[in-house]
Amino acid sequence: MRKYIGLLFLGFFLSGCYSNSLTMVGPVTGVVSGKLSETAISTSFNHIVKKQTGKTPIEHVLNEDQIKALKTNKAKLNPCEQTPELCSKINLRVAIVNNILKNKNKLKTSKVSN
Repeated sequence: MRKYIGLLFLGFFLSGCYSNSLTMVGPVTGVVSGKLSETAISTSFNHIVKKQTGKTPIEHVLNEDQIKALKTNKAKLNPCEQTPELCSKINLRVAIVNNILKNKNKLKTSKVSN
């Protein structure tokens, strides 16, 4: 009985380990879907494990060869690795749009203060 409860407990806390690459998107989707408590517990557990051990929960489960294979697969799927020109163009466009928006905000705040 203890074994089953322990496995259930670990399954609950380690259920979000595979989403290590989605650290910023994962919590937001959990909050939007109404699972705030589960998202908060999972995120804080992952943060505590990383802080105390220096490894993410997925690094505890996988061996070094599996982690290397995972990283190479992520690199193959990364569009910036496949077409760096496209990625640099997108980053340039984002920087231009950010500058335009910053300038508009500065104009709005200066008009309000006048």
